[in-house]
Amino acid sequence: MKVLIYTLGCKVNEVDSELYAQEMRLLGAETTTTMTEADAVVVNSCSVTNRAQAQSLQFVRRSLRQRPGMPVYLTGCGAALLNLTHKEAPAGVAVVAMRDRAQVAKLVVGSGEAVQAAGRWVDGCILRAGARNRVDVRIQEGCDNMCTYCVVPLVRGMRLESKPIDMAVDEVMGLAVAGVKEVVLTGTEIGKYGEASDMLPILLDRILGALETAGLPARVRISSLNPDAITEALVSQFAKHAALCPQLHLPLQSGSDAVLQRMRRPYTSKDLLSGVQRLRAIDSLFTFTTDVIVGFPGETEQDLQASLDMVRLAAFAKVHVFPYSPRPFTPAAREGHQVPAGVAKERLHHVLEAAEQTGMAFARRFIGRDVTIVSEKSAPGEVEGYSEHYLWTEGWTNGNEMLERDSFVVVRVEGCRWGRDRVVLTGSVAG
Repeated sequence: MKVLIYTLGCKVNEVDSELYAQEMRLLGAETTTTMTEADAVVVNSCSVTNRAQAQSLQFVRRSLRQRPGMPVYLTGCGAALLNLTHKEAPAGVAVVAMRDRAQVAKLVVGSGEAVQAAGRWVDGCILRAGARNRVDVRIQEGCDNMCTYCVVPLVRGMRLESKPIDMAVDEVMGLAVAGVKEVVLTGTEIGKYGEASDMLPILLDRILGALETAGLPARVRISSLNPDAITEALVSQFAKHAALCPQLHLPLQSGSDAVLQRMRRPYTSKDLLSGVQRLRAIDSLFTFTTDVIVGFPGETEQDLQASLDMVRLAAFAKVHVFPYSPRPFTPAAREGHQVPAGVAKERLHHVLEAAEQTGMAFARRFIGRDVTIVSEKSAPGEVEGYSEHYLWTEGWTNGNEMLERDSFVVVRVEGCRWGRDRVVLTGSVAG
């Protein structure tokens, strides 16, 4: 049996999909990326925006249209939102609720066995690398922030759950022993790992200390943190461990404190800048990416300008910009002063222009320096991958040398360019 798993949305969804694939393999099934080969399809959906929800259902309908009669399963946040809003999935689609994620592999393969050990889904561990050579390790699940625009706590759950430290260390060590070069710690709100502000630094110290003691050449990356999670204890981990990648995704959402307050975000613009400054005091090239929402209800031109100012002040390497999308059951969707779609679209372009300018200015700081990539693409004379600073890098080798995929490669940066929506560093492979 071959199963196509189609994933939309965040890294937490990617972990879910990898766990589904892992359990299906244990039950004797294979995964495929080709619809024509598939005996069943699992759509791991996203609901963070209207567009993401629509894309999830579009793929469901495409699967039904291209392979009539083939079993199609819808899971993830989009499935949860359908249940919450009492809307029906397309006919012939089996909807699997979040609370039943541990049963997905069993349902799809049609096995009477259960391979997920009794316990919490958050404790599921990835045993090997999948298609990518960077492996996401989920250390936390659930979010209780209740931001006024966000449906995530309603679909993924408000209960905070964290993977025990020993279990997380063992998972990372197992992957490193298997040859994985980069592990990305992820979760719904990992700043609240262990339900205490000081637990994430403790976890990092344990993981990185274990890798160092074992002499394993793997690096660790933190996926995303809210600015209020950048404590002195966390900053000290970046100073202490060279294998902790000097990069963070630090969601801004808005540079206006008035908008942040209406969003019910747990920080101010000053908090974000303070975190940026403290980490760049350790490494002047510490890299930050961010999210910005434009067109939030009541957003003024002055609020937009505050966001543009923050993008420049923080010198973000990349900015994900989204027009505000009203979500069911959220307070922001019920607010007056909704910003017209045309105005939001115009504001989006203003932020994208600022993002390209700041991204390129930041990338130029790397010219003349060495970066280390984990090779993801390799061809005669060329290698590509993400640097420790999470900047996509293209390196050229002498002649037509073919470098091994999934290996550390040092590239001397000689230039940079803007590739679609991101900065690309270019240079020569050292040595």
